[in-house]
Amino acid sequence: MKKTTATLLALVLLTPIAQTVSAKAKGDWNAVKVLANSSIAVRTRSGETHFGLAQAVDDDGITIQIAGKEDFTNQEVVFRRGEVAKVWRAKLRFDEKNIALGTLVGASAGVGAALITAVVYAKGNNDADAPVGVGAFPLYGAALGAVAGVFWKKQHKRKELIYSAT
Repeated sequence: MKKTTATLLALVLLTPIAQTVSAKAKGDWNAVKVLANSSIAVRTRSGETHFGLAQAVDDDGITIQIAGKEDFTNQEVVFRRGEVAKVWRAKLRFDEKNIALGTLVGASAGVGAALITAVVYAKGNNDADAPVGVGAFPLYGAALGAVAGVFWKKQHKRKELIYSAT
């Protein structure tokens, strides 16, 4: 039993190290050049991250059309190669809503509220009947969560790291 535990512990502890060691350096600007007309995220050396569509990429830098919350803006930004710290492929999420996530969060809150109500009622040692409607709390929570999810928009998301200057 001790041997199995030790093996599993070693495996868990060494897995992140193995991934770091096997990762290739991402300092090849040529990999960025093939991203023209692709959705990307660019982090500058000052720490700002910009999402958008790569309009042009050459040896001197990269030009991107900035993505807003609803659609692309008219703003194009040119980054010199020396300013760029990291470049990722990106998923730009325009008009995507979190209805499913909101429903799940609301239903979970409803289950929690039902459990708390049941525990408080049981601790009270009441001789009256159980509270009516506690079983519907998850349904009420799911409905409220779905309504909240309509207004809760998803953010743009970084995906695969393509280039890193560090």
